[in-house]
Amino acid sequence: MKKEDLISILVYVLMLIIALFIGLRIITPALDALDLVTDLERYGFAILTILVGIIINVVLFELGHVFGALLGGYSVISVNILGLAYYKTKNGWKFGFRRYEGLTGETKIIAKSDKTKPRLYLFGPTVMVLLEFVVAIVIFLATRKNQAIHHQVLIVAGIGAMLLVYNIMPFKLDNFTDGYYILLLGKKVNVEAYNELIRIESLVYNNEPVTDIKEFKEVTTMTARLSLYRLYQMIDKKAWNEALTLIESLEKHTNKVEHEFIARIKAQKLYIYLLTKASEAASGYWFNELGAADRKFISNDLTIETMRAYLLYSGLVTKSQSECAFVLNRAPKALRARLNDFRKEEEIALFTEAYNTIVALPGNENLKLPVLK
Repeated sequence: MKKEDLISILVYVLMLIIALFIGLRIITPALDALDLVTDLERYGFAILTILVGIIINVVLFELGHVFGALLGGYSVISVNILGLAYYKTKNGWKFGFRRYEGLTGETKIIAKSDKTKPRLYLFGPTVMVLLEFVVAIVIFLATRKNQAIHHQVLIVAGIGAMLLVYNIMPFKLDNFTDGYYILLLGKKVNVEAYNELIRIESLVYNNEPVTDIKEFKEVTTMTARLSLYRLYQMIDKKAWNEALTLIESLEKHTNKVEHEFIARIKAQKLYIYLLTKASEAASGYWFNELGAADRKFISNDLTIETMRAYLLYSGLVTKSQSECAFVLNRAPKALRARLNDFRKEEEIALFTEAYNTIVALPGNENLKLPVLK
């Protein structure tokens, strides 16, 4: 189990504890105080209040992002609430259902200049939830126990607390949280890299080509993400020497970058060796230069970029049909789990090329390429 998976479970457990507290200490007493006796009345009150509370808090979160973005010097190009998006196109603003990255919604932005303040954008939801708490306390104190709103405001505020716990965690969970980004943005170079990342994401979101990815001399987890994007584009062009030079420069800074990014960078070095050198060189790199943690990560990583490297290694070096089948079976899931569509078609083509190389070898005829889309 990866570190972020374990932390995600712990965070969800904490959210569950808050939910149980709301149910036992707020909702149950409310049902009694309001003299709701039938199951329809009791369940109806609870379910309706919870649903309204979720919607209110999701809207507040994204409004917090919007106001924070505007104050921080950004332009808002899309606001997505539970899949319903209001987004900017070349022909104006439109409504529609679109995918989003996050627990309940997403606000996409783009920097207007180099003097942006991303922390205002990231702290926006926290400020909105704190204001919600203040309003809830005022309404609670101003109303009586036999009034529904007296209890409903506490339920709504409790739901806000649940979402806030997830959002402010300074770790990478199953999504990139605001708290995780806030932790990284203590360095100026990370602010510049963050703005470049959201520029790329906005281009991808609008189906526009990604060109001229900014290069950073200082290596951090944030700049390494951009270097990984640049590396993938070098591989598309088969610029092997340029790609290896970039990889070797990044390998010198393993202590400054989260392991998953370094491992994915090393997976591309393995991929290049498999395509350009004898299998002995790739095998030597796997056993002599990659650590046990690197090998474990590469063999289990759920990104199509790493998986094509491991597919080639399993087919050409270890000649393991079971490992090849393992990778092939997980490929559709890897595509569905992508954070965005950057280079999606290119990766499908590269993965298909790797498959064709493996299936052409004697004994691999039964390996089947899944539907990739």
